[in-house]
Amino acid sequence: MAIIYLVRHGKTDFIGKKLCGNLPGIHLNEEGREQAQKAADYLSNFPIKAIYSSPIERAFETAEIIGYQSSLQVYPADYLREIHFGDLQGKGEKDLLDHPLWKKFNTLPADVCFPNGESVVEVRNRVAKGLEILSHEFGKEDQLVCVAHSEVLRLAVCWLLDLPLDNFHRLTIDPASISKIEITPERKKLWLLNYRPI
Repeated sequence: MAIIYLVRHGKTDFIGKKLCGNLPGIHLNEEGREQAQKAADYLSNFPIKAIYSSPIERAFETAEIIGYQSSLQVYPADYLREIHFGDLQGKGEKDLLDHPLWKKFNTLPADVCFPNGESVVEVRNRVAKGLEILSHEFGKEDQLVCVAHSEVLRLAVCWLLDLPLDNFHRLTIDPASISKIEITPERKKLWLLNYRPI
């Protein structure tokens, strides 16, 4: 059982411009590295025992900055990787705006399955299972960091709070923001959502 800090990766040059998904070669920009450092400074105030990250570069780079500050190794965790958007991956903002599947993703995401990619339900299930298993590997008071992506972290919070998947877009997870959850046999609890260290 454990306390887990969920951290979104810092900014890249493509946020709001292109649907990056699982595309390789998307790195933090200068602002993103600064944001990651602020998250690292904040998290260094806690006795972090382990750091896990999506293997995708922008998340792993964020995790490495946190790990360097806390003198901890970063472990890749596939359950934290971004949604595989399949045929939509790599499309620009203008192409997405009028795409019927993207419109559905933004209104009724629970029913969406991306061709040659994943469904929203599959992503929720994999991140939930991963966090559940991870929590069982540690003691009740242990504090961990998991670095991932906006949609994945919102789906994790939906699972934690038993929120309908069609409501997950109501949650905000900003770049390099920190959310804090607790998973124990008695309960799943949200302590903090979308905190942005100054």
